[in-house]
Amino acid sequence: MQKQNQLPPATAAVQVYLRIRPLISEEDGHNLITYKVDDNNGTFHLKLPDRGSQPAPNSAFANAPRFRHREPKFKACGGFTEILQEDCNNDLAYRTTVQPLVNPIVSRNESACVFTYGHTGSGKSHTLLGYGDELGMYKFAAADILEKIQAQDPAKCLLVKVTELYKNDQVLDLLTRQPCSIRQDVNGRVRIRGPMVTDNKGRIEQQPLGKVCRTAQQVTECVEAACESRRVGTSTHHDQSSRSHLVLSLEVVTPALMEKRHLLLKQDAQLTRLKWLQTERTFNKHKERQMPQWTKEYSSTIISRNIRQYETLVKSSKRELHRMFTDLGGTLVFCDLAGNEYARDSADSTKEEREEAIEINKSLFAVKKMIRSLGRKQQQGQRGENGAESRPHHITYRDSKLAMCLKRHLETRAVMLAHVSPSEESLKKTMNTLDYSSMVVGNGVAASRRGKENDKQ
Repeated sequence: MQKQNQLPPATAAVQVYLRIRPLISEEDGHNLITYKVDDNNGTFHLKLPDRGSQPAPNSAFANAPRFRHREPKFKACGGFTEILQEDCNNDLAYRTTVQPLVNPIVSRNESACVFTYGHTGSGKSHTLLGYGDELGMYKFAAADILEKIQAQDPAKCLLVKVTELYKNDQVLDLLTRQPCSIRQDVNGRVRIRGPMVTDNKGRIEQQPLGKVCRTAQQVTECVEAACESRRVGTSTHHDQSSRSHLVLSLEVVTPALMEKRHLLLKQDAQLTRLKWLQTERTFNKHKERQMPQWTKEYSSTIISRNIRQYETLVKSSKRELHRMFTDLGGTLVFCDLAGNEYARDSADSTKEEREEAIEINKSLFAVKKMIRSLGRKQQQGQRGENGAESRPHHITYRDSKLAMCLKRHLETRAVMLAHVSPSEESLKKTMNTLDYSSMVVGNGVAASRRGKENDKQ
């Protein structure tokens, strides 16, 4: 077992864990799948359905291939960092998979991502968000992070953001129930921007995302209130099915940092408005257009002077923010992916469910393409280190907003929790999940178990 609070090796981008949940009440009476676990190399062996053999009509045909007894076949999926079986609860799962990421987030200003994958009903939301008396991973993480950062500085707290991605083109801030947007800044970083609001003078401003929490209880109340607005329960596959992707972010901040961010938002918005007004008056001065009320306050001379003034203010605020941020901790992101279901598997699927299934599969396939691109890039980088020529490889990530959100984390450090059900009724879905996990492992993106072996002492 890996020591607690130890970080996986720096070369590891994604550590892939497999979690097998216990049977639930809806699966009472189901037969269990047969599997074997090899802890030495993280291999999961799943017994495939027995095709059976026909009885030989007489002893003369006993050794014929058609009637010969066939040994059961097993599907092997290797490379898992660890396999968590049915007796593993959320507390143990957190200490095994996520807790090693906490110390680097607090002490070294690093960021990490934990995302789940599996079919609907495999226990993804149960692991991250909890259910009933069993706490979710984010609650354990929030308590650990708050304890460590407030021991360093009592002013430090957590900025909690809860965002929903639905049907790929709809991004919603679940704390305010307002639409958001996903944009890539000039530095290539993908960010989720807050909702845009307009005041009584026609000025458009971006609202800050998230809520500041100082205790683990405040974090829990904030997330539970946000999850009430999440799209669930509309699938015939599962009565509590998540039909959207949920992105939960826990960022270490201080009140001074939040105040400076809000100030920068206002300064940047004012600079954008002034540049827009200057362009409108320069190139569209002959066009008759109803201008917003706030534009009447600025003459051409005042606009140029104010633009220079706000450009200086924005640069100064960005430098100050960068200095403040280096003294703080990082960010831990939990991503609860929607189930990889196919609506055609159910004869009772509604039109809405079919549309949701199509969009879910599109976004998951986009993530799959991005992981493959990252794997090829990593392999090319290794060939370049060995002296071989390699061309720059393009990483495909713009096909989906989900892929855009996960790209930065998959390039740095992430944990993938693949969930499967032990019921034979879900065998095909379990095999699909294992295939997806094998793809992550096989494309060179997943972490090697050798780093974990070095931590065993």
